[in-house]
Amino acid sequence: MATGDSVLDSLEELDDFSDSGSDYEVTIKASKRKKRAVPAPQPPKRPRRKAALKVTSSSSPIPTPPDPSLQQQQQQQQQQNSRGTSRQVSSRPVRRVYEGNQGISAEDIYDAVRSGKSAMVAVVDEWLDSYKRSREVGLLVLINFIVQSCGCKGVVSREMLDNMQNAEIISTLTKEFNEDSVNYPLSTPGPQLKRFKASLCEFAQVLVRSCRNSLIYDEYLFPSLLALLTGLSDSQVRGFRHTSTLLAMKLMTGLVEVAVIVSVQLQTTQRQYDMENSKKAHDRASDRMEELQATISELQEKREELSSMMNATFRGVFIRVVCIEELGMWLKTDPEDFLNDGYLKYLGWTLHDKVEPNTGIDNRKYITKQSVTVM
Repeated sequence: MATGDSVLDSLEELDDFSDSGSDYEVTIKASKRKKRAVPAPQPPKRPRRKAALKVTSSSSPIPTPPDPSLQQQQQQQQQQNSRGTSRQVSSRPVRRVYEGNQGISAEDIYDAVRSGKSAMVAVVDEWLDSYKRSREVGLLVLINFIVQSCGCKGVVSREMLDNMQNAEIISTLTKEFNEDSVNYPLSTPGPQLKRFKASLCEFAQVLVRSCRNSLIYDEYLFPSLLALLTGLSDSQVRGFRHTSTLLAMKLMTGLVEVAVIVSVQLQTTQRQYDMENSKKAHDRASDRMEELQATISELQEKREELSSMMNATFRGVFIRVVCIEELGMWLKTDPEDFLNDGYLKYLGWTLHDKVEPNTGIDNRKYITKQSVTVM
């Protein structure tokens, strides 16, 4: 930038200097005055050169004529510097705009989750910026991240998202899945599996927490996401089934936590309204009561929307061990909603699973662990 500024400054100085009158113009004017003073007639061009030499010699020494080849090299160098400067100035805004439009990709999120070295809050925040610019593009990025996390090489295009139902999308992805390979990220043995699973669960939880104040209620992101995960959980492909079930349950756990927060806020606001309403008529603050009533209505709508998403997810995802593990957490986090026969019956069914006896054994171990924790 320093080189470009100096070149531009020198060019501006040359323009200002030529506008005000250059040495060459001053020399010509002086030569004309000298010509009138000389009585003898002389050829027109030769006396001008001599007069010019006289004027310049009186004020300063006669400059040495510049080397034409050296002058040409300097001009070429200035032109190259000018072109280089213009390229530097113009390329930066273009790159900035390109990066802003590109946003985070599904591969970026997957690499961050797989490595386990990136802060999930920063990853989610970057994705949220992309979603706020275009919710369709943001949802598509998240869907392709889920597909990649399942071990599928297929990609969901914008046309597929706009024109196909979830069942059709899953059917297309199933055809592109490598059926010969039984390995997928959540089945990889060794420490890599533990790291990937922990990062994947953390991503889901951070996503819900980051959206809990606004985007979770936009009636687009989470309903679309949970509907796809519900469909994938019923797939014949184990990679789809296992990964989508885990993600759906972790998202559900996040929704339960948000629902508890909303319930506490609703109870607090309701108490404040009741206290204000219990005052005498002339002591009541009508504006305050209207504000509290509006807040109560808003919180009730949020609570109903959260309950709708949780019920659809719970009933849509086929019951497995991972579901029972999360159900135990929901019972402790929000017993008011989950400690009833509508949810407890699933525990009874899995404890007496005749098709998969190991499922009942695992569930009994988990319930015993949770009981010890509560005690």
